[in-house]
Amino acid sequence: MSIKPLILSALSCIFFMTTAFAVKIVAYGNNEKHKTYHSINEISDVKKRIKRHTEPKYINTFMIFSNDELKCLALNVYHEARNESLSGKMAVMLVTMNRVTDERFPGTICQVVHQGKHYYHKTLKKKIPRKDRCQFSWYCDGRSDIPRNRKAWVYSQALAEYFLKRSMLFIDFTEGATHYHANYIPLPRWAKNKKFKKTVSIDTHLFYRWENGSLIAMK
Repeated sequence: MSIKPLILSALSCIFFMTTAFAVKIVAYGNNEKHKTYHSINEISDVKKRIKRHTEPKYINTFMIFSNDELKCLALNVYHEARNESLSGKMAVMLVTMNRVTDERFPGTICQVVHQGKHYYHKTLKKKIPRKDRCQFSWYCDGRSDIPRNRKAWVYSQALAEYFLKRSMLFIDFTEGATHYHANYIPLPRWAKNKKFKKTVSIDTHLFYRWENGSLIAMK
């Protein structure tokens, strides 16, 4: 048997196999391009959703904070999260600032931290909070608000100042949270409301976003 026909037959097989493989590659490439095209659009949509809740609400505004507001924020961090991680402390500050920019809450840091029922104390000659009738429990628990842990208090002040000076640079990893509660207590009544969306769990706190809020212009 001549070897020439065998060589021609082998070459023919190689040609048809190569052609089929090339067609498959082209088809696969086109499909991948099509998939990539859709992926880009999907990624863009997801990025918009992420940005909606993680971009600080006050990123395009000019905010000047007084020493009193710095102290209020530091006290809130100290009492609410001094035993939490850095992320836990930052989350409390983010919630505080998310409230400041939300029209459903007061418009300054101190007003947000001190929000609640008050009454006039004749002896002290000033308004004091009613017990257990405030937004942040430490403020109306009937105990002294004076920080006792010097190291934690110094850290809270430094962190609050650092945060306020760079607030426009931080991603809101609480996803716009306006509320939180400890994970070791029974679920609060407000957290059962469908208007509150659970966003993240950090250390011992569960965070929620109160939906459908409106930002206060130029805050």
